[in-house]
Amino acid sequence: MSDYNKTFKILFKTLGVVLALYLFLVGIKGLSSGIKMLGGDFANQIMTTTSNPFISLLVGILATTLFQSSSTTTSIIVGMVSSGAVTLSGAIPMIMGANIGTTVTNTIVSMGHIRRGNEFKRAFSAATHHDIFNVLSVIILLPLEIAFGLIEKTATGLGTLLFGTISTDEVFQSPIKAAIKWGSKHVQSLSFDSVTLYIILSVLLTFAMLFFIVKLLRSLVLENIQQYFDKFIFKSAARAMFAGIILTIMVQSSSITTSTIVPLAGAGVVRLHQLYPFTIGANVGTTVTALLASLTLNVTAMVAGFAHLFFNIFGIVLIFLNPLLKNIPLDLADWLSEKAVENRFIPLFYLLLFFFILPFTFIYFWR
Repeated sequence: MSDYNKTFKILFKTLGVVLALYLFLVGIKGLSSGIKMLGGDFANQIMTTTSNPFISLLVGILATTLFQSSSTTTSIIVGMVSSGAVTLSGAIPMIMGANIGTTVTNTIVSMGHIRRGNEFKRAFSAATHHDIFNVLSVIILLPLEIAFGLIEKTATGLGTLLFGTISTDEVFQSPIKAAIKWGSKHVQSLSFDSVTLYIILSVLLTFAMLFFIVKLLRSLVLENIQQYFDKFIFKSAARAMFAGIILTIMVQSSSITTSTIVPLAGAGVVRLHQLYPFTIGANVGTTVTALLASLTLNVTAMVAGFAHLFFNIFGIVLIFLNPLLKNIPLDLADWLSEKAVENRFIPLFYLLLFFFILPFTFIYFWR
């Protein structure tokens, strides 16, 4: 391919990302506006459901498992917080659940190695250490959140410091927001005056545009950087964590960045202890999508985005930087992968039970 054609292709994809990003933000704005139109009864219904933090956590896991994207789930949560349908305290357990649900992609990718013993062991441990780290973060931080409101108070404190007042009435004003509002009005015009259809169209638009953003950015970024993984990115823990943050911000999906590494781990190119900081860096990088979505809404939505960021930062401080807990995700992932190699039904059972059956069962019978 000539340099001219390559440049044109990059430019075309970049414009596609910009357009898809605009339509993604239009979808988030439409979701928030649509929920407000449904009125108090609908908001009260959602608040009642999310008042139980355990159920909220499971809703976050199941929704993200089905969407295959924590960015989509957290962006929708931010939209609901913006509309007043969900309180910040009700949203935080859902955000925690989204962090767990997003790891399902890694597990599915690792299953592609299931016929090759040692290769599958390495790939499955590379996938499941992410699950275990995020679950351990929830086990530590959810009780602290319920008892003391640690994340809510920290996020609200930062919001107050930056914006003065935390309210759904405090909105961000900008030409971009005006353009997004114009776009959401056009989406509303396609709903035939049905608020429910308006919300559905907004959610579908959000999901579809994030899919295209990730796909385009993956081809622009990861295809060109994969060759540098072993040579540069994994030379130190700090470098790997920073790379995880930056690459995930660039492709707008922690699922993509982490699942891209799983085959490299399976092949033995990257070791589990090298992958670990990259994975938790991806956790931090994925918070940018919700923060970006909140810029089109209000200050309360931004604080919800901060809550997602602080959850991941606290997880790093309490687990990765703690010598007593740091190796637990690695040790458990190694143990689980050994069992998976011994019995090939275990990974399938693990996948279905942990990500689908348990969340759905508890939500259905305990709501």
